[in-house]
Amino acid sequence: MKKIEKKRINRIMVLGAIGIGNLLLFSPALKLIRREFPEAKITLIVLKDAFKYLYDNSDKVDEVMIIKEKKYPGIINKIKLILNLRKKRFDLSVITFPSNRIEYNLLTFLAGAKYRIANRYPLKYWKSLSFLQNCKIPVNMNIHDLEQNLNLLKPLDINLNIDKKIYLEVSDDNRKRASEFLEGIGLNSEEVIIGFHPGSSTERGMVFKRWKEDKFAELGKKLIKEFGVKILIFGGEEEEKLKENLKNLIGEGSYTVSEISLLDTAGLIEKCRLFITNDSGLMHIAVAVNVITVALFGPSDPLRTSPYGDKHLVITKDADCSPCWSINNLGVGRVRCEYSQCIVMEKIEIEEVFEAVCKYLDK
Repeated sequence: MKKIEKKRINRIMVLGAIGIGNLLLFSPALKLIRREFPEAKITLIVLKDAFKYLYDNSDKVDEVMIIKEKKYPGIINKIKLILNLRKKRFDLSVITFPSNRIEYNLLTFLAGAKYRIANRYPLKYWKSLSFLQNCKIPVNMNIHDLEQNLNLLKPLDINLNIDKKIYLEVSDDNRKRASEFLEGIGLNSEEVIIGFHPGSSTERGMVFKRWKEDKFAELGKKLIKEFGVKILIFGGEEEEKLKENLKNLIGEGSYTVSEISLLDTAGLIEKCRLFITNDSGLMHIAVAVNVITVALFGPSDPLRTSPYGDKHLVITKDADCSPCWSINNLGVGRVRCEYSQCIVMEKIEIEEVFEAVCKYLDK
């Protein structure tokens, strides 16, 4: 492993984060990087427009670059991108976990960073070009993804004994707009609000992470009847139909959340008493704003991506085929389920989730 001279680090590239949740699970590491290198210029490179908005209020990065295929079509535009990155003269690059991808390894190498930190994964050493990194940290098979990201900082000789809370900067303006949203749909601060996220990404077969719509609906009805709560249904633009269908199934007492920014969404989740969700980016946002989270897990691995912290609850079931996404198959692309529906999610019953939620609401 290449020895890193910390006093020579003035420009830092952080690359990766294939999802919002992945980016949030890197946030404690990013906070430490800023603390260790307060004068360095930190460039965060992400894949989607939405990711940029998480850092609208942040002093942890100086620049956010969005790199996506449509933005750099053809070889000429890709060469221009590389030349632009080289002009920034990065001293250090860090590829977030899990990012066992050829394009990431190639990009950091071509960008010319002297020190290049990434994980060493159990597979795809040659195929992913991971040998191009000169500071490789072996993946630990038994820890959470948040801790995998912190381990990436070991070559920098940083004290990792810190509060490992997921970090998200929600401003007073975000909270004000969240309050205005509630007022606009006729709710006030006295209401007991429970957030639902019935969706998930649909990329690489992750639609199988979703608990059935009708089960969310029955759970919502029971909570409204038993406790008089209000249900806010969250999700991205691509989940509008799902949210509207669920609202119609639940009926009175349920509301959809649409047309607000990601940080305003965080401010709105912050006003919830509980957040009930599939494994998703919004699940990690709920954790970041300190809302008790009840997470329903099926194909993904709770050891890796569960809500981080002691006060949250994971509900899952055993199955020989689960988890689909494990350390051993990181980077293989789409994971295909042999069933038409995830059998683990099928096994999670409405009454089980209801009883778990009741314990929190009774408190």
